[in-house]
Amino acid sequence: MSVSSRFITLAILLGALTGTSQGAHAQTTSPQDPASEAQRTPNATSTSSPMNATPAGGVTQQAAATDAAARIQVLEDRIAALEKAEAKAKATAAAAPTVTATREGLNIRSADNAFSFRLRGYVQSDARFFGAKGPVAPGSSTFLLRRVRPIFEATAYKYFGLRLMPDFGNGQVVLYDAYVEAKPTAALNLRVGKFKPPIGLERLQSATDVRFVERGLPTSLVPNRDVGVQLFGDLVGSRVQYQLGAFDGAPDAAIADGDASTGKDVVGRVFLRPFASNNSLPDLGLGVAASSGTERGTLTATALPSYKTTGQLSLFRYRADGTAANTVIAEGRRTRVSPQGYLYAGPVGVLAEYVRSTQHVRRATDVGTLTTQAWQVSGGWVLTGEHESYTGIAPDHPLDGGSTNGFGALELVARYGVLTTDPDAFPTFADPATQPRRARAAGVGLNWRLTRGIVFETNYERTRLDGPTVATARSTEHAVLTRLQVGF
Repeated sequence: MSVSSRFITLAILLGALTGTSQGAHAQTTSPQDPASEAQRTPNATSTSSPMNATPAGGVTQQAAATDAAARIQVLEDRIAALEKAEAKAKATAAAAPTVTATREGLNIRSADNAFSFRLRGYVQSDARFFGAKGPVAPGSSTFLLRRVRPIFEATAYKYFGLRLMPDFGNGQVVLYDAYVEAKPTAALNLRVGKFKPPIGLERLQSATDVRFVERGLPTSLVPNRDVGVQLFGDLVGSRVQYQLGAFDGAPDAAIADGDASTGKDVVGRVFLRPFASNNSLPDLGLGVAASSGTERGTLTATALPSYKTTGQLSLFRYRADGTAANTVIAEGRRTRVSPQGYLYAGPVGVLAEYVRSTQHVRRATDVGTLTTQAWQVSGGWVLTGEHESYTGIAPDHPLDGGSTNGFGALELVARYGVLTTDPDAFPTFADPATQPRRARAAGVGLNWRLTRGIVFETNYERTRLDGPTVATARSTEHAVLTRLQVGF
């Protein structure tokens, strides 16, 4: 009970008790009836001294006052006990952590917000169906669990973070993210561990936010995950973003957990968002990323990439049979450069990027410098009117069983991309009879986003593979890809 409530209660009790006391006093001092008065003996003499005489009314009033004081003391004790219990309950509640379960996952946070733990994740169940026109049959149509990823995130002392993200998809167990970071300010942060090197624009998007079932051809030329250290931050009200890091040096499209050579990759990226602080203007982003490092492969670990189509079938690989005479390995400098950008205005968005990857290679006594390049333009239009964005779409009326009783959001997507290998790779470093010189991919799709985390996607991808000569051209790949994604 609060102090003010206590005073109000006591005031009411004192008023009531005072009224009772005054009523008793009035009753004892009221005039006697005539019969009683006549029975008195006028000449009677008191045997007590006048100094010791106590009027009957005074005794009654004193008893009432004593009783009132006792009652007030009892109430005081009770109120004090209630106040003590209330203070203890508030202290216990203030020290207890808070636990919430929302669409963003399971969150546990300490009372002072200095520590937090978050559990979330997502599952992507895919289906691939292939058809082909040409002499080479594609891969088999299949159902698969593309990604099964629980995500554990924690914060300690407000400024230090931890993220762990394993993947159980494709029948394998792979650790994708495992890093710690210090984030004292928005302008200067430090990350150490295994994570995405900051090069490809579409690669840096979360797998839950990409518009197609599979990322485009330029993503084949940037590393997937690497181990290293990175400084990053936002400047000028998030209008300028930067990343600068040093990594072991994963090959294109690869995941690295260590480095067999002493060479390391230095990676940098600057990205500008001039209208980041004004939500009423389009979200325009323009930037450039680059990396440089030295790699030296071996016969068992060539440190060279192999590329895949958007349907995840083999696209290009260097010669390798395990022998020194017929295995190509990385031997020297590797550089990448990627200008990139996007524009999101209302329900329409466009993303574009270009990646150029150059690698010094060797096969026995033959050496060369080979360049592979790729570009793509992709766009999306939200038919239900929600805002397109780089970080995904949140339906205005989700189909989540809530009060909105909505249908979700529908999105049309389309893209076109080209990947070109170096003509100098043939025939010394790549087999012209089996490896294409160029891949041209076009895709369209319809995405139904029931909620922020539940999505059903259907894409059609056509990839034409051209060999060094017309005679060695491979089959055109036709792929229908579907995905059901459930995330929280």
